[in-house]
Parts: sequence; C-alpha cells; structure tokens
Amino acid sequence: MRTTTPRSSARSATSATGWITVSGPLDRESVEHYFFGVEARDHGSPSLSASASVTITVMDVNDNRPEFTQKEYFIRLNEDAAVGTSVLSVTAIDRDVNSAITYQITGGNTRNRFSISTQGGVGIITLSLPLDYKQERRYVLTVTASDRTLRDNCHVHINITDANTHRPVFQSAHYSVSINEDRPVGSTVVVISATDDDVGENARITYYLEDNVPQFRIDPDSGAITLQAELDYEDQVTYTLAITAKDNGIPQKADTTYVEIMVNDVNDNAPQFVSTHYQGMISEDAPPFTSVLQISATDRDAHTNGRVQYTFQNGEDGDGDFTIEPTSGIIRTVRRLDRENVPVYELTAYAVDRGIPPQRTPVHIQVTIQDVNDNAPVFPAEEFEVLVKENSIVGSVVAQITAVDPDEGPNGWAAPWSPPLPELRRHHGPFFACGCVI
Repeated sequence: MRTTTPRSSARSATSATGWITVSGPLDRESVEHYFFGVEARDHGSPSLSASASVTITVMDVNDNRPEFTQKEYFIRLNEDAAVGTSVLSVTAIDRDVNSAITYQITGGNTRNRFSISTQGGVGIITLSLPLDYKQERRYVLTVTASDRTLRDNCHVHINITDANTHRPVFQSAHYSVSINEDRPVGSTVVVISATDDDVGENARITYYLEDNVPQFRIDPDSGAITLQAELDYEDQVTYTLAITAKDNGIPQKADTTYVEIMVNDVNDNAPQFVSTHYQGMISEDAPPFTSVLQISATDRDAHTNGRVQYTFQNGEDGDGDFTIEPTSGIIRTVRRLDRENVPVYELTAYAVDRGIPPQRTPVHIQVTIQDVNDNAPVFPAEEFEVLVKENSIVGSVVAQITAVDPDEGPNGWAAPWSPPLPELRRHHGPFFACGCVI
C-alpha cells in the first residue's frame, strides 16, 4: 500500500464549490492512498478559516495482466518418469490486488502427456501419462497464465531422454546349426543378433558366452560365433552354448538364447583291424568255400563313413585261391588246394569304409596248408637193370633204389618193403631179395 501527499497532478479543488476532482491519471499500483488537508476561508475582515484532513483511497481495477517471471524454460525428462511426477513450476505475477491467476497448457501438449494445476499462485506441471521416447522426443508446451480477463504466455521446452526401458531380445530363443567336423579353425559358425528398442548406449548390445567352451568364442560386438579349436565328431557330437546379450543402460538389461551346434561326421578315420596280422591253417583236401578264418576291423566314423567292407586287391588273394566275404570278413577257399604246390599263402586283405573318398587299411594274412597223404611214392623209373657178379656173396649189396613222395612228414617217408623170401623167390627167382637196397 502506498500513500502520498496531494499533488496537482493527482487532485484539484474548486474553490467556490469545494469539490475535489481528479486532475491526472491514477495508478493504484503506484499510489494507493492520498492524504491532504483542506482549508475553508470566508471573505470577512479579518478572514476566518477552518481546516480538515482528507484521505482518498484509490480502488483497484484489473488494469494489469499477469506476467511470467521467465518466458522460456528448458528441462530434460527421462522417459521412464512415473505418472504424477512434478516436472516444473512456473510463476506469473499480477500487480493488481487480489488477482486470482490460473494456469493452463494451451499448446504443444501432444497426446496430453502433461497437466498443470494452480497451487498458491504457482502453476505446477506434472506428468499425466507415460512417456515413450520412440513416439515423442521433444515437447514445447505453451503455458498461459490468466486473471480471467488478461493473460500472458511462456514456453516450456521438454526434451525426453531415452531410458533403458527395453531389454535386448534375440530373434530366436533357440538356434540350431550343423557344421562338419573338419571346419577350419577361425571360421564363422553362425552370427546371432538381438535387438533393443532403446537408443544410444541403452541400445548398444554386448554378447557374452556364459560358459567357457574352448572350441568356440563369440565376438562381443557382432555376435559372430567362431571356431577356436578343431572338432572331432568321434569325441563330441553336439555343443550347447548359452549366449547372453546385455545392453549398456543403467541398470543393464539382458536376454539369453541357446545355440545348439551339431557336428557332422566326415570320413577322417581309416578302418582299424582288431589284430595287426592274422594266421590261419587249412587242410589241403578241404572242399571249396571252406572257411579259413575271419578278420575284423572297426571304424570310429559314423554312418556310412564307419561302415566297413573287406576285399582282396591286385592279385593278393593267392592268385584266386581265396575269397573274402565283404561284410563278415570270413576268408574261404575257392578251390581245392595243393600243399605240394603252395604250402603257405601270404595274403593281403583290405578294410574299406564307405566314405567319400573311401579310406582303406591293409592287413597281412598267412595261411598254412596242412598236408594229407594224397601222393604215392614214385620211383624214378619203372624198371631197373642190375648186373651182379656170379661170385657175389649172399647178402651183399647189389643196387640202391630210391622212391620219392611229395607229401610232408610221415606221409612222404618212402619206407623199403620186401615180400617174404619164399614169395620173392617164387616170383623173381632164387637169387635176390627186394627192397631199397638189393
């Protein structure tokens, strides 16, 4: 409240009537009360007078509009701010007395995300609906302060900052990959990826291999899984990798997927025989297709790569005297054998797998032919002519005759034979005894 003494600009008095009139513009906001004295005098002689004190109060009218203390406001608001969060307080001042100011958002309130309330002459802006950085990243609110007749505007610039509201999401919860066991070390097995609907650091994804599997590694930035060590189907057929994608928001959010890597067999193992060499024995009078022995080999590969067949090659089957069953490995004779012709066979058989290209392994087989007494002793000639002196002493050696038997052992020993002496004389005369030595 302001008071002042009278000035000619503010009042004037008519001397004849006593009316006090306004002589200039009034401004309650500048001077609210005027105090002055008034004197009345007569025209007698001597003149007599009287005085009075006058107080004039200037009544307020709504001649001032509200004015914001700040025309522009700039703030940042995280998109994960909770509904009801107080965003900003704005203030407007009205110089009129008892002026009731109300605040409204009159522009820029896209999707009605914000609201304003008047409390104690202050406009409080609050969040009324959840924010979404992907839909709106900036608001420019026009806030109006009004005393019902006059008004003023200010602008509130709200920049929405991305919050880590989304976690990374893999395209699939489970990946399945097949690779050959001869895949080169350092080659890429598969590239997996996750997406994050946030932006900036909140969407920058880093990939991790949860368990230490020395055969594989993952590039933390690209998600490329590469081979770090040689694979062996015969040692391990499948690998299951747990892969986690983490964003770089605060706090971090993550997603996990599983990659099943199935190793395909390649023909990288040759058949291996159970024994380093084989020995067999068969009688020379065995009928054709008699089994001699059985060979056996294994192959660590799988499926057709590990299926073994047996064969002879390049005449190593005893010039056709033996055959081998491809699946069982049983070696049989093809024809009757003759020990006197070939006493021992040195054979070479092969175990061959069905891979592409096939792998083969040789093995040495020795077959010994057992003798039977299938040959008679044979003299070198059918007749012998022996000259004997007539004065030879009885019992003296006249001649030595040798017979040959190709059989082995006792079957080939040519024992001398002499018929009883009377019979000998009966057939050959009285003068000789017959045997190996005469």
